[in-house]
Amino acid sequence: MDIYQKVWEVDMQSNGVIPILPEETRDSSKGYVVVDHDIRSPEHRVLKDVHIPEGKRRSYQLVEKLFDNYTLNQYSREKETRKEFSEVKEFLTTIIQSPPIQLARRFVEEKLNKTFNDLQWFTYLQQLWFRKFDLESGRDISGFEHVFVGEQKRKLLLGHHFWYKYWLEENGKLNHLHIDQIEMKDNLPYTREPGTPYIITAGYRLKAFDMEKKHFVKISKSRCGFFIGTSPEGILALGTIRALFPEDAPHYISFNGTPYKLEMYLSPDGKSIRTFYPYRE
Repeated sequence: MDIYQKVWEVDMQSNGVIPILPEETRDSSKGYVVVDHDIRSPEHRVLKDVHIPEGKRRSYQLVEKLFDNYTLNQYSREKETRKEFSEVKEFLTTIIQSPPIQLARRFVEEKLNKTFNDLQWFTYLQQLWFRKFDLESGRDISGFEHVFVGEQKRKLLLGHHFWYKYWLEENGKLNHLHIDQIEMKDNLPYTREPGTPYIITAGYRLKAFDMEKKHFVKISKSRCGFFIGTSPEGILALGTIRALFPEDAPHYISFNGTPYKLEMYLSPDGKSIRTFYPYRE
């Protein structure tokens, strides 16, 4: 079985929530994300309904704490506080023993012919996802910020590939720790894939709050790919595995019977993730 499929399956058995279509049966005990492909207006909500059981919420709560740790504008330098450092440590320490991350660890060890102790594995993940680097005009950027949070480059939204953050921004009342708001674009550049709610591609506007300047900035994304329902640790596991094959482009996978591609770019020195997302041509 494909390693990415294995990660997805163990994630759904742990903290992932199954993506389903509106007509499918909802199982509250396992959690679900209802994906509504029938877009008719800019007010449409692609993620129509989300239920995360209490027993699965911990990693989502921890990752949500990290969303306001980054400057919106990618040209700005980051100032990491002790509190922010502690939040990253708590997040990684919590998820490192999760089934998706453990599966990724075994796969990485096999491919690299190397055995990590727990501290080495923690450091490997921290360097891959959270290490800051400069790239062209971007300053102090990181794979985690790009994939999970998103960045502003003039009037453009870069990254922003985490379905859970997108869902929070579609539902303003749920935004306890941040106040960004999603709006679908008028021309609705959305990849319709009936029967396949696992990955979507959409274009949208984001009204993002700049924590430094204390005001809203309107930015937009023409196409953005998401794994739907995958937990924070599931996304980290998938990206960690994909980073082992930086030169493998295009990188094909078969995800729940549907072919997709996984895009991946690394930092200039190849030690950290720049971006990672799925898409279908």
